[in-house]
Amino acid sequence: MERRVMVVGLDGAGKSTVADLIEGEPSDHRHREDLYYRSRVLEVPGRYIENHWMHNTILMLAQNQAAAALFLIDGDTLESFYSSGYARAFTIPCLGVLTKCAHLTTEERARGMERLVDAGCSEALAVSTETGRGVRELLDWIDGHAMTRMDASGHRKEEPCAM
Repeated sequence: MERRVMVVGLDGAGKSTVADLIEGEPSDHRHREDLYYRSRVLEVPGRYIENHWMHNTILMLAQNQAAAALFLIDGDTLESFYSSGYARAFTIPCLGVLTKCAHLTTEERARGMERLVDAGCSEALAVSTETGRGVRELLDWIDGHAMTRMDASGHRKEEPCAM
């Protein structure tokens, strides 16, 4: 089974835009209520994170199909439905991503980053496709954490230790 970068966030948080950056090309898919598999990315619908009873499904998908996970928070709303410490339950590298950050004040950016840390992300980036801020760092993180964990066929090179 091919491992992908899992992109998680509420509707409108920028999942498809981030996925387009990772893929290197835009997608023509419309808003979906189901999982969207691309060659390097697995987009998880916002409804999955809004409904806490779906959180275990996201964990299962990550365990079986993802090399890394990106947890997005929309800079326009700073709204988060992530449970406290949720990202720490994953056995893959996880990165918090604050999107649409070009217009944010220092305080708003700090509040968004704080929410990502509260969600359990040990690393977080502020990204703006409008200005290009953080885009290179995001792609470098993915290349360093997710793609190095996959071999040419898309399988993990090393499996994390299960407890």
